[in-house]
Amino acid sequence: MSSEEPKKKQLGSKCPSRMQMDLTDEQEADLKEAFHLLDSEGYGTIDARDLKVALRALGYEPQKDKMKKIISEIDKDSMSGTLLYEEFKRIMTEKLFDYENEEEIQIAFPLFTGGRSNFITVNDLKRVAEELGENLTEEVFQEMIREADVIDHDGMISAEEFHRVMKRENAY
Repeated sequence: MSSEEPKKKQLGSKCPSRMQMDLTDEQEADLKEAFHLLDSEGYGTIDARDLKVALRALGYEPQKDKMKKIISEIDKDSMSGTLLYEEFKRIMTEKLFDYENEEEIQIAFPLFTGGRSNFITVNDLKRVAEELGENLTEEVFQEMIREADVIDHDGMISAEEFHRVMKRENAY
């Protein structure tokens, strides 16, 4: 096992296990086109400024220190500060799937609340469990609330608390 392998696993660990990070042919073609547009000199590489432009197109506003970290993690072999297409593709694919997962989390929260409030209650959890055919005890529901209710400790799960749980657990 080389020293690279653990880092590769770490980079992929942000993605959900239920979904592979496979791009469609159209997405792959779009990434290739974007890379070639950014590689205006035709050297087959892009730099941090180019990557930042591409990330902005996906709706991210990465800070300078974060950009350096992303590039250094991917470009640690050559330390050139530039990225080849495959390195660019890996970063963009991760960000693309991360963005889609954020959307899934935003869609899921109102499904728990039934669209009636900004908080998930024990009764909401019971309703969802029943809809899914799950037979859980009152203690289990209370424990779910306790584990998620870490910000305001009000006995309910806010959207922010729900988001934290979903990101922590990679449950989506």
